[in-house]
Amino acid sequence: MSSRTITARVAVAAALLPLVAGCSDDEGTKASGSEPTPSATAQESLLPNGARLLPAPGEDSSLVAGRYHVPLDETLAFEIDLPAGSEGDSGGLYLMTPDFVLKSEVATDRYGVASDPCVGDGITPVGPRVADLVKAIRHQPGLKVSRPRPETLGGATGTYLRVRIDPAFDVSSCRDHQVNLPGIHGTNNNVTPAYVGEWWILDTGGRRVVLQGMCDPCEADASDRVREVVDTITFTAAP
Repeated sequence: MSSRTITARVAVAAALLPLVAGCSDDEGTKASGSEPTPSATAQESLLPNGARLLPAPGEDSSLVAGRYHVPLDETLAFEIDLPAGSEGDSGGLYLMTPDFVLKSEVATDRYGVASDPCVGDGITPVGPRVADLVKAIRHQPGLKVSRPRPETLGGATGTYLRVRIDPAFDVSSCRDHQVNLPGIHGTNNNVTPAYVGEWWILDTGGRRVVLQGMCDPCEADASDRVREVVDTITFTAAP
């Protein structure tokens, strides 16, 4: 799946979540006034500590409010409190809440910055340290990035950045008038000038993890809502 397809999918899903929550294909459900609920499987898949597992591929991706276990790879995961109306997607790569999308992934040696932020989907890998990636993101053309701020999140140390599209960057000649973001080739995203991203680049026991809370466009209090959810994260071993 191309990065532009992923971008469109995320943007549309995030925009439609409040609408989907109140609709059902079941006319009997509509008539009764009751709202659809996530599958029983999703609600009953609990770990010993009470955290819920994300729905398996092919299952209803709607999530009840609660704490969820999100795998990052075969050995690393995190747990997070998600509000009602959220959805799980791509095995946890994207978690869609009613207000923003959270993207989480291990920043392997293939993670980097856009080779051309305007045309093409190429990525120039950056590594291996958190500091190397932070520096590269701050210098990628097309982005307006805040000063780095040291943060500890869920037991991992790293750096917080707020990323926007530089108002001075001319997107008129860009494909779809969108800018390529840092990431891994094939899953990096392309966004409009309305994008705002809250980024955490973290060191989790020697592995870089990137968390990106994003909206495009954003509500006025979107940053606060991202922070409220992200602050509930704790990193843990995958089961």
